Amino acid sequence: MKIWICIPVYNRIEFTLQCLQTLQEQTFKDYAVVICDHGSTDGTTAKIKSRFPDVVVINADDSLWWTGAINICVKYVLQQAAPDDYLLTLNNDNELPIDYLEELAKYSKKYPHSVLASAKYDIATGKLAAEGHWQSWLTAKAKVVTFAKNHLPSDENVIEVNHTSGRGAMFPIKVFQNLGLYDEAHLPHYGADYDFSHKAMRAGFPIYVCKTCRVLAHVDATGMTAVRDQFSIKGFINYLTSIRSPANLKVHWWYGWNNCPKILLPSYILLDVGRVIGSYFKYFFKAKRQNTANI
Repeated sequence: MKIWICIPVYNRIEFTLQCLQTLQEQTFKDYAVVICDHGSTDGTTAKIKSRFPDVVVINADDSLWWTGAINICVKYVLQQAAPDDYLLTLNNDNELPIDYLEELAKYSKKYPHSVLASAKYDIATGKLAAEGHWQSWLTAKAKVVTFAKNHLPSDENVIEVNHTSGRGAMFPIKVFQNLGLYDEAHLPHYGADYDFSHKAMRAGFPIYVCKTCRVLAHVDATGMTAVRDQFSIKGFINYLTSIRSPANLKVHWWYGWNNCPKILLPSYILLDVGRVIGSYFKYFFKAKRQNTANI
């Protein structure tokens, strides 16, 4: 088997070079890296080709977001890959222990016909940031799944989930051959990775998070944290509508529409929107109290 690694990139060249350096140091060598540079202005393509000439770089314009860029990578891989190959998605702010790909390859033999997800660690603190989640459509909440309480009966290092992010998700190539691409039309940036993994799970590819498959991530490098620190009507609207915001209401609608059982969709949307709006004010007042305490 060969692992095809797909990484969408828009600027942040320092992150990209460090990510590629950790890939170059992997003990498992049967892999290829495919990057979509969608409009970077910091010399990303030239610097990658200079330092990592074996990396495939596909250029696209800056109208693409995460989903469009990852789809370009996937299309390239589908033209090149063998039937028993795997496709791994990463973000360019990810760094990897040297045995990361080796661990994924090991688990792919133990759990064939499965999606393998990674345990995410905050690179700033070294602490585990996320193990896994199981989406409940009834309560509109994603329940935390842990290795300590929810591991497989036969394997204490593996938990089963029903969706996963694009930070270290490895799919058998036949998942894309059967299901097609990520939903670029409705989920151009946030939510497309969760959405696609739900589809894979429903198509008969269980999703397992493997404890020893560790991805280090710059957790604070994404999201809309700064927008919530100071309340304003404009900021609030931006929080709910910006393509850069994980709280984007259109994203939440399409994620629910694509995956939630239709009988539960009305209640799911009401609960989910209420939680999104409530989280904005909860975070704002928490930040305000902390700022007051620091004065």
